[in-house]
Amino acid sequence: MDTRAVRYFRWLLFWQQQGRCCYCREHVVLTYRPYDAARPYAATLEHLQRRADGGTGHPANLAMACKHCNNTRGERDWLSYASWRQSN
Repeated sequence: MDTRAVRYFRWLLFWQQQGRCCYCREHVVLTYRPYDAARPYAATLEHLQRRADGGTGHPANLAMACKHCNNTRGERDWLSYASWRQSN
């Protein structure tokens, strides 16, 4: 996916999810500055079905997650990880 498409989907998902992470439901920051993109609350595109498990970059398989949740999900499926994050 090219840079313009990534920015568009990040903005679209930010709007659809009301600026909240799909896992922990905390507010995220939509930014394109490299310094802010490294912060734990920065908005990232998340593949609900991991690409390692056959997931694609299709828009139906994308959600917006904070960088912390995106990095800590690991091999868990998205639904069980979301349930776990929201219960903590």
